[in-house]
Amino acid sequence: MPATGKSVAASPVVEAAAYVEATTPNVQLTGNALLEPELAEARVNVKPTYILFTSVMLAFVLPMQYGWSTSQLNLHKFNNEEECNARPIADGTCIMFPGHTKLQWTFVVNAWIVGGMVGAGFVGKFADRFGRKQVLVYNCGFIIVGAVVQAVVSNLWAFAAGRFLAGIASGATTGNVGGYINEISPPHLRSLLGVVLHSGITVGILLVVTTFFYMDFESGWRYIAGFPIVLAAIFLSLSPFLMVESPVWLLLKGRRTEAEAVLTRLFGEENVPAALEWIESKR
Repeated sequence: MPATGKSVAASPVVEAAAYVEATTPNVQLTGNALLEPELAEARVNVKPTYILFTSVMLAFVLPMQYGWSTSQLNLHKFNNEEECNARPIADGTCIMFPGHTKLQWTFVVNAWIVGGMVGAGFVGKFADRFGRKQVLVYNCGFIIVGAVVQAVVSNLWAFAAGRFLAGIASGATTGNVGGYINEISPPHLRSLLGVVLHSGITVGILLVVTTFFYMDFESGWRYIAGFPIVLAAIFLSLSPFLMVESPVWLLLKGRRTEAEAVLTRLFGEENVPAALEWIESKR
């Protein structure tokens, strides 16, 4: 049956309506609440004192131990499988615990990783109980003891125990330093200052690698293993004067007067109300 031709009605041409310009209100969000523009501007205008930056720089020191421990054993003279399996061991080769096996070295290297898991897993509970700064102080004990053990022992398994203690320190550092810096920093500087944790780790890796050029002699590894003691000593000697406790932690513990004193040191007395506002608005 032949199709019947039908004419299709042309779609009406709709003239374009005039465009109306619309603007989005310039507001910022804090949690679930709208932040008034004046309040947002007040936050940005808060000028930190030098104590904020010294606190952050001291926090930078401890992640260097993490980076140092990460690459501490990477010199080929410490563990070249072919050289360590040779009998007799050639002079100047396999200078750390000569003749160790690949399995033994695996335990030594990974003892630090296991310790890191322990440190990172438990540091939060201790930081909530004793304070962010105080736990960093306690953490220096693990750094020092771990470094001393590694530097003085002549037994591979004792060295692994020192690595385990160093790993606890490294894990505790990564689990605490980032939060500490976030809690003492004003909102507009948190992203900038937050890079300190990973920057410290990177610098630690770089520094320990440079020692391989001049510490590759028979007992050089002992000096490398002991260097984190210097980092802990710097922190312990300067933190009582140039580092503050987290005001967030003090407020959580109901120690408001101490928190306000810390905020005064960080931002000046005139900025304490603004600082309390951005802290308490998150709670």
